[in-house]
Amino acid sequence: MGLLDRFGSPRRRFAQLALRVARHTPGVERAVYQPEEFAIAIHRTGADRPAHLYLANVFRETEDATPAERRERLERLIGLMAPMPEDDWETVRAKLRPVLRPVTFGVAGPAGMRPPLSRPAMPFLRELVVIDAPDAMAYVLPDRVDEWGVGVDEVFAVARENLAAIARQSLERSWRDGPVVSLLDDGDGYFTSLLLAPGWLAEVGERMGGPVLAFVPDNNTLLLTPLPEQGGEQLYAAVERVFGEAVRYLSPVGYVAGPDGRSVPYQPPPGHPHHIPARRAGAVLALTEYSNQTDWLAGQYEKAGFETHVGNLVAIEPPGGGPAETIATWTEGVSTLLPRADTVAFARTGAGVEFRVPWNVAEEQAGLRPEPLLAPVRYRVDSWPPASVLAALREHELD
Repeated sequence: MGLLDRFGSPRRRFAQLALRVARHTPGVERAVYQPEEFAIAIHRTGADRPAHLYLANVFRETEDATPAERRERLERLIGLMAPMPEDDWETVRAKLRPVLRPVTFGVAGPAGMRPPLSRPAMPFLRELVVIDAPDAMAYVLPDRVDEWGVGVDEVFAVARENLAAIARQSLERSWRDGPVVSLLDDGDGYFTSLLLAPGWLAEVGERMGGPVLAFVPDNNTLLLTPLPEQGGEQLYAAVERVFGEAVRYLSPVGYVAGPDGRSVPYQPPPGHPHHIPARRAGAVLALTEYSNQTDWLAGQYEKAGFETHVGNLVAIEPPGGGPAETIATWTEGVSTLLPRADTVAFARTGAGVEFRVPWNVAEEQAGLRPEPLLAPVRYRVDSWPPASVLAALREHELD
């Protein structure tokens, strides 16, 4: 045992344990620790690229575990990432499940890394596919799809078919046992995934006697309640606390069945009792995801020597109790990646904000176009618009 193993930081010792477990896992040719990402690159037999095990979440989740429990957890996770001979397409298809994850999940990593298979689901959420196993799950990587010789659309379709069976089974339970139904996943239920099953939330509403509001504050918790006429502030506040404390957070937003049966964010109109807490929940989710992206992008640009400012998303809540509002700042003469926001503030270095306009006005008048491959979306600006465009923008200035 080396000095670093014996006297290093807890994170370093945990990484060394993960390395040892990975190097002794069948199907793993070699494993490399990447300290900047707090990750292990796992080079699997027959794979063109390494898979990456990011250690931050499992490190936090096992802080109070015994050494044996930590090792067992790592063995399960790494075992799922190694190639399994029986997992050809015909044997794996019954194990596929779709899952909801934050939009930045699996994106931050070393240059050239291929993130897990995913597609947009709802604002700031994406749909991923996992291989279900008795003790854990493995995210499907593009390399694995290539090995199976099938298309991406087919992988998602099969995962959704498997979810449909879970959704039908879940509808057989009693739905009238209290004002709030809490479904806490032990790893086999895929309860939060049920929001991806078309028609499921509407069907639950029929069984509960009216429209249903659903929350998924973390990966393992699904809360369902009849759409309340009053008391929404307390409900949203409780969900936000769970979201803020969760290791594997998901969303503080409430969801309802949309016109086509698909789950959509609950967006009551201005003046509605739930308008303010719903707007706050949307702002909290946006701030969380843009903050994660800002930290990672800024680090990548610094390493590459690019002078691009990764703009922060900020939010304000009026003192009088109005709805939350997100703001992106467009600074004159500064090359910036703007986050999408409710409003855009135009500022000069050293002088501060001169005026502010609604986002859709800035987008249309200034011709903003999203940067490719960034999620959540960002827009590159290098300088203020021409004087004629600024004049048109000022006509829509907000108080």
